[in-house]
Amino acid sequence: MRKLAFISAVLIFSNLCFAWDIKFIKKIPVEDGVLFNSAGFVVLEDGNFLFTDFKDKENQIKIFNEDGKLIRAWGKMGPGPDEFGGLGFLDYQKPYLAVADAGRHRISVFEKLKNYEFKKIGDILAWEQEGTIKIYQKNILMHGYIVSPEGKKYKLFMRDWSGRKTEYILPIEHDYGAKSMSEYQKIKEELDFSLPLAFMDIYEDTLFYVRDVRLRVVKIDLKSKKIGVIGKEPKNFRVKPIDKKTKKIVMDRQNPKGKELLEEIVTKRSFASGLFAGKDFVAVIYVNREKKIDGNPYWIPYIQIYDHSGQVLHEQSLAPFFSEDRLIPLYYLKDKGLLYLCSITSSEAAYQYEIYKYSVEQ
Repeated sequence: MRKLAFISAVLIFSNLCFAWDIKFIKKIPVEDGVLFNSAGFVVLEDGNFLFTDFKDKENQIKIFNEDGKLIRAWGKMGPGPDEFGGLGFLDYQKPYLAVADAGRHRISVFEKLKNYEFKKIGDILAWEQEGTIKIYQKNILMHGYIVSPEGKKYKLFMRDWSGRKTEYILPIEHDYGAKSMSEYQKIKEELDFSLPLAFMDIYEDTLFYVRDVRLRVVKIDLKSKKIGVIGKEPKNFRVKPIDKKTKKIVMDRQNPKGKELLEEIVTKRSFASGLFAGKDFVAVIYVNREKKIDGNPYWIPYIQIYDHSGQVLHEQSLAPFFSEDRLIPLYYLKDKGLLYLCSITSSEAAYQYEIYKYSVEQ
């Protein structure tokens, strides 16, 4: 019996330490002076990158090749049917592209044709959408705040491409990975203090979702709507609760101490910053502000991988990556096992974007 237990322990240890390898492949600088401010990107099937750029004067969608050079851009700022008002989060699931337009409170759906032509096939009203979006079959899954006709509150919901049918996915009491309304209220009071950030991915019919302030992954069967929670903070994930007095100072924009106090809190905490899923796993990216260059602090990402039941399979740093922003745009090519992270740094002139490419090997 002891021998069997020892063998089992060795197998578990081997699975945790040696079965996975996240290998850095290369860094791809995005061409200077052509990408002004972006909330995210996707990777097309040929390896080229598609960004939204909400600070471009024309509010454009831009495509860069594998060397980071701009090869195509389209879009125009304005109120017209084929114009944009504030491009933000996006998703691409071949051959469909979904782009959230915060300025017009809509999500546009395109079908990719040949030669980087995109045909618009849907336009969904999305007043309630606040964060990331995902394509699921012929629906758009959104993070936001919505109340059902029965008066129940939700943080995730889904609309079909016609915009006529809404499905309610995640009740608000399960946000943050909570199991009751009282637990939700306690976590919100102690940990949340800023704009809501949430990350999600879908593998087949299973949705994985995590909030930035707590490493608890909500797992939802999109067919049965069954909800579970997995996840465990690693040793270097720093959780620092905030009392009411401190939160009041931080949230008061007129208080000169607020910004300084916010910087102190943010530096002492860890944040979930991305999530992606595959056939046998779900991975969470989290960041710590622990690198300094010329006295300026930067975020370093780490990865924690679970199987779908919640067992930890692997943990590691994703060096040499670093970023000035704790929100790290990412995209995972499921069929190729390639992970792309976007680093954002700034100078007096503009933001600089660099893509870090990794292989996810099991």
